[in-house]
Amino acid sequence: MSRGMSNRNAELGTRSSIDVPLVAALAAMPLVLVVAHVPSDLLLPAIAALAFAIAALTAAIGWTMRTDRNTGNVTVWDFAGACTFIGVAAGMFSEPLQVAQFFGAVTAVP
Repeated sequence: MSRGMSNRNAELGTRSSIDVPLVAALAAMPLVLVVAHVPSDLLLPAIAALAFAIAALTAAIGWTMRTDRNTGNVTVWDFAGACTFIGVAAGMFSEPLQVAQFFGAVTAVP
């Protein structure tokens, strides 16, 4: 029985390494749209929100595919972690007023 499980894990590991470039390409498309359509003063909060959304979606993909996290290859879990790191960094560099404006709490800048 363990032999069948090792074959299944090997198959999942191969499949996940192929899916990482696809997920990265799909994640880059909304980023290009955000950069093109969001004003420059709201860009960092928008990138933070988008990076967290992409990280959550990527983690959900890795979880449903039951991808092994402890491999030598880059997996979708690594990509989700990188997106989370980008989201945290963009959130740290954005100002509180920018975040409030992005989410619609403040309509005019004083």
